[in-house]
Amino acid sequence: MKFFAQISSLVFALVILAGCAAKVANYDAISQNAARDAAVADESAARTIQHAQSKLELGRSEKLAFYAPRHLKLASEQLAEAQNMHISGDPDGPVKTAAMRSIKTLEAGLQTKQQILTRLKPTLDHRAVLLNIRADDFFPTDFAGLEQSLLELIDLMEDNRIAEVTKEQQQLLARMHQVEVNTIEYIQLQPVKDHLQRIDNKGGPDVAPISWQTAQTVLQQAQALIAKTPRAKGAIAKATIAATRATQHAEVITDLSNEIAEARSQEAEAIALRMERWLYRISVALQHDDIRHQTLSDQASEYAAAIKALSHQ
Repeated sequence: MKFFAQISSLVFALVILAGCAAKVANYDAISQNAARDAAVADESAARTIQHAQSKLELGRSEKLAFYAPRHLKLASEQLAEAQNMHISGDPDGPVKTAAMRSIKTLEAGLQTKQQILTRLKPTLDHRAVLLNIRADDFFPTDFAGLEQSLLELIDLMEDNRIAEVTKEQQQLLARMHQVEVNTIEYIQLQPVKDHLQRIDNKGGPDVAPISWQTAQTVLQQAQALIAKTPRAKGAIAKATIAATRATQHAEVITDLSNEIAEARSQEAEAIALRMERWLYRISVALQHDDIRHQTLSDQASEYAAAIKALSHQ
């Protein structure tokens, strides 16, 4: 649904392009076919105008304002010309020819739409992905640039300049990929980056350099994964969790390191006793002998062995 919700803004830009563009591709052939069919058509000028009106409505319902805007605009002008000629009392022949030009132009526009749906399918599909992840909200300027390039591709298709379309589409797809990567990275990793900035403000790189670097490395791994496969949702989710936890760990170590570094001599014992109490809570839960006379490292080893033994019972 969002794909078509975005069409109205594109249509406005397409109309601007159409206003200064030349007639559509193969216009001389369209005009010749219209003159021939009008000459052999066994119907009145009024009837041909009715057919042109129906064809114009079909073109609008087929969203030619997006897929072939110059065809639609030209056909509308040709129909208006035929109607004015008919009202002015011009002979049926010229009126029918003008109305038939509108019909043939719209038919050419419908053919152009089908060609666009086929040739520009990679771009249109990628555009739908970008809209689905709200790239237009997160990176509006970049997305607007992509939209302008898409308009230019459609304009080239209306001129039947296929070689240029092929070249330009490849360049556009590369830009779309980068915007997709930027969007996914922003959604998944911006909270991690903001968190790291807060740790940086606490002096994390200086007081906890190992934990800080570990968090940076895990973040870079997540970024590399997104850059390579931005649609690998499961793998990206795992990488995001890893980066989040590494960052949280870096903050824990930074806070503790700052507390130790800033402690006065009389506060050092209080910090050590607090760490000892953390281990002693495990001892109480295990109903273990009081071994606080041992080093914290030895206490941790004994408690780990006791837990392992319980898990095997």
